[in-house]
Amino acid sequence: MAGSTLKQGTGKELRRLFAMLTSAIGETLGSLVGRELVIRPGEVEILDSEALLGTLQKTYAVARGALDKGFAGKTLYVLFEAPDAVAMAGMLMMTPEDVIQQRRAKGTIEGEDAEAFGELGNVLCSGMGNVLREALGNIDIRLQDHGVVKPGLDKDGMLPAGAMVALTFKMKVGDFPEATGYLLTDLETAELWNKGTLETGEAEAADAAPAVNAAKPTAGGQRFDEEGLQDIPAAPIRGTLAAFITSPDVFRVLRRSCRRVGLELRRHGKGEIPNPAAHKNEIVLLDTPPGEDRRFDWCRRIKEFGASTKVVLLLHHPSRTRVTQAFLSRADAILGFPCEEPQLSQKLDSMLGDIEPPATPDS
Repeated sequence: MAGSTLKQGTGKELRRLFAMLTSAIGETLGSLVGRELVIRPGEVEILDSEALLGTLQKTYAVARGALDKGFAGKTLYVLFEAPDAVAMAGMLMMTPEDVIQQRRAKGTIEGEDAEAFGELGNVLCSGMGNVLREALGNIDIRLQDHGVVKPGLDKDGMLPAGAMVALTFKMKVGDFPEATGYLLTDLETAELWNKGTLETGEAEAADAAPAVNAAKPTAGGQRFDEEGLQDIPAAPIRGTLAAFITSPDVFRVLRRSCRRVGLELRRHGKGEIPNPAAHKNEIVLLDTPPGEDRRFDWCRRIKEFGASTKVVLLLHHPSRTRVTQAFLSRADAILGFPCEEPQLSQKLDSMLGDIEPPATPDS
């Protein structure tokens, strides 16, 4: 199943609990490693392990927390990008900074770093347990085990089968670049924590924008936006795309394009405003439906900050007036939506040639 963002207004209790848990992750691990650790919760989605693995662009370290008492047999999962897991493990062991940098560059976690990550997981479960007990009462959590997952591959079966609910969060460890993490559990547990059924925004989106959902059929009979990501060969990573999107339909097309052209996709929440200084040498895509004209101002501010950031304005229902606004905001590319994935991929691929590549994959 493809990931589906929760409908606006639903999942209030779950969002609140997830926000408290991510805050506990930041405070617990930051205190343990002796560095500032900032976490910002993002979107909540319902998806399965195949869909999650399809969005990953790097190896992730996974800590599995076994729930107990009233939720015995259930599991809470926390996923960190491997370079961040290596950094935190190294800080815990007081590894020299240059050695941490070398190990981060490998893009995986192994040896003594993996062992230290297990220690981090133990303390992490203790911190999250305090939040869960305060919010839910009859519950406890302990570290069950830890391992890794890779893009499109869960060799050791770390993720659950069936539907699950995932919170995407942004995490910044000390002076290292901001990364993406995930907090997730199975759908049944999430709905119990929410004290009610979780609804996605798909039906609402279909009513509001039928042209967007009426995707072109393919030879296999599936809708274009519902084909598996594995149908597209994953190109080597050549850059980063920061996506400020409002529609699940845009995300489905975008993640396919990023896989095809070799872009690491970093999804930002609906309420986030881009910081121009944080996107040097990146592509920023601003999903711009009617009524979101402030995104033209965002584009202008990004371009005024520096020419190294490329901006794509994706206009829903483009008109002459809105295209003119986009042109005046100095966007590098202006596209109408709905658009097909090959069209978007071609545009992104042409922009990558003007972006300075990063010094190392994980620096």
